[in-house]
This record gives sequence, C-alpha cells and structure tokens, in this order.
Amino acid sequence: MKKLIVLAVASLFATSAFAGEMKWWGNAGWRYNYTKHDDNLNSKDPAGKDVSEQITKTHAARANLGVTGGWENVEWGAAIRTGGAGSINTDYVNLQNGGDQGIGLSQAWFRYVRDFGSLDMALTIGRQANTFAYDTWSQQFFDNDVNFDGFGWQFKFGMFGFNAGQYLLGAKDRGGNGATTYTKTESTDAVAATNSKFNYLFGFQPHMTWKFTDSIETFFAVGYYLWSTDAYSNATNGGYNSAGLNAGTIPAVAPSTFTIHNPRQWQFLNTWSLPYKLSVNAELVINKGVDYNANTVAGYAGAVDADVSDSAFALGVKYGAVKKAHDWDIGYIYGSKGVNSVIGAFSNNLVPVDNKGHTIFADYAVADNFNVGFKWFSMKEKEKIDPTTGVAFAGNNANQELRTKYWEITTGVMF
Repeated sequence: MKKLIVLAVASLFATSAFAGEMKWWGNAGWRYNYTKHDDNLNSKDPAGKDVSEQITKTHAARANLGVTGGWENVEWGAAIRTGGAGSINTDYVNLQNGGDQGIGLSQAWFRYVRDFGSLDMALTIGRQANTFAYDTWSQQFFDNDVNFDGFGWQFKFGMFGFNAGQYLLGAKDRGGNGATTYTKTESTDAVAATNSKFNYLFGFQPHMTWKFTDSIETFFAVGYYLWSTDAYSNATNGGYNSAGLNAGTIPAVAPSTFTIHNPRQWQFLNTWSLPYKLSVNAELVINKGVDYNANTVAGYAGAVDADVSDSAFALGVKYGAVKKAHDWDIGYIYGSKGVNSVIGAFSNNLVPVDNKGHTIFADYAVADNFNVGFKWFSMKEKEKIDPTTGVAFAGNNANQELRTKYWEITTGVMF
C-alpha cells in the first residue's frame, strides 16, 4: 500500500512538472477589406449600367489557440484555428451575423531535438508550421498560415544550416485526388488513369547567415522543391473567376483553370537586417517550363503549345519593428507571380497568380500585443493572353486587362 501511495505521489509531481512546461498561445483578430476589379473593357448591361467594374466589401474574423510543451530532447505542440476544412492558406472567416464558424486542427506535432556538439538537429513529425525559410512579407511562395503534414528536418552548424521536408499532400485513389489514403488492385495500378499513390512535397534548403556587425546581418538560402501532385490548379487572367466581369456588351474572356503538374521549383531567398531599423527581403522562385496546352488547360484550342510564365519574385523594404506598445513599421513590396510559378493554394491568397504589382503595409502597436495594421495592393493581370488559344487578345478584347485595387484594415491581440 505504501508503495502505491509513493508511486501515486511521484506520478502527481511528475504530471505537475510536465504541466509546468506547457505554454499557451493564441490570437484573435478582425479584418475589413475592400476590393475593386476592373477588366478595362467598359462593358455595359442591357440597361446601360457598367459591368466591367466590380466592388466587394468584407468583414472577417480570425482566432487561433495553441499549446506547446516538452522535456529533455522532446518538444510538442497542438493548435486549433478558425477556418476549418478548405482553409489552407488563411484562417480568416467571413462573419455570418453570429452564425457558427468552422474550427480546424491547424497543428499537432512533436519534435526530437539533439545537440551533437557544434551541430544542432531537430526532427518534427506531424501537422506543423512550414520548416522552410521564405519571404514572410510577400508570401509569394508559401503563405504564413500554411501548415503541412509529414516530416520536417532542421540542422544548424554555426553560420550554416539545412532545412528539409517530406510532406503529404493527399493521395490519388484509383485516379482521383482525395485524402491521405488510397486503395488499389493490380488491375487499377496497371492503367495510368486509375493508378494510386500518395501525393507529396519533398524539398531541401541549405542556408547561410553572415553577421557583419551588431546591426548588419544577411541570410541567404537556396531551395529545391519536388512536388508529386497534379491536384492543384491556378486561375488565369488575374486569378478571379467572377461572372459579373464576363457579361455585357463586350464579354470578357473568362479565366481558365491551369493545372500545375508536378512542379520542380528553385527558390532563392535573401534577407538583410540593417541599421536604423531597416530590413530588406528578396525572393525568386522558378518552376520547370510548362506550356499552355490540352494537358494544362481543358479545352485548349491553340494550334501549337504556347509559353506560360514560370517565375515569381518579390522585393520588399521595411522600416521599423513592432515588438511593444507604440512601436510601428511601414514597408513596400513589388512582386510578380506567373501562372506556372507557384501553387496558388499554398501562396498568399490576397495576391493570386498571374498578377504583378505593388504592396504598401503599416502596423502600429496600440499597446503590448495589441496591433492595428493597414495593407494596400495595386495589381494588374500579368500575361494578357487568352489561355484557351495561347495568343494575345484580339478584337474588342484587345484592351482587356484585369486591374485590382485592394485595401484592408486589421486589428487584433496576441497572448
């Protein structure tokens, strides 16, 4: 009996010790945004009203709640967020006058960490934040809200480092894309159209950090990413498939769906921390060359395959940093996304592919962990091409070029 009591007390103290290592975190926010699309055709409806210009206004909210913990050589974390299923790259949800909102599991991971003298290693397993370094300002390649399922590796040796990941993106089940499970027979796997496999992303990214002085530091990374999937697609002609922009006296050429087949991407990332609270980010992503053709665009009617843009880049500069009450920052980004450059589902959803343009952003800390932010985009269609034929617009559509103006105000708290 005494042994049982001692064991129970020891277990209680052990549980309390582990509980003491737990740290809760979270945030709640609100966003109001305004979007205007203009196809530049000055098209009218039968009553003479303009249909070429469309305005959208939205109220949205977000919330995240998570916990982390750990002990010797082991760390773990779990989190939930608004958005639920289908919100890969955003946790904002449109308000519904108090109606129920979707909640999804955003993180569930554990990590093994080990110090081998001057070499540090970390292996993360489960649903986790992206292990790769990327431009978190523009989010041209990966959106900040994207979490992947699988394995993430990180190594650090002084000024050198190496990131790698193998992430599951679902499965192809007898030819159809679905969840991370599939079924097969010898017969179905013998036919290309009905074979089964896991879809995945495999990537590796060596990087270096140079510290010149206490106030000047640069980070440089080169990544290569191999995607085994054709489950994702991008919209052409500015990325917005709006029926209101496709009707009228001069019908607009409707956006087409461009399927991204097994991307093979190179990524070059360089960031600088400079004196006077200045910082600079630059990122370039180049995908393997793919054309407009019947394999990428359903119903393609071009006489020959046509070139499509396969690169994305962003260059940004920022002054200031928001860390405590009354801190502020302001920044500018110029960016461009080709139709075949990145997978839009994992990139910044506010700037779809086939767009190029300017971003201005600013943040102010009203109090500790209470920020107000502003962001403004001015974008225009990048390629100005009819994706069903692969050639430039003709006739009345020669002037077609979707231009988008967007601005948002956000406010939120963190703990």
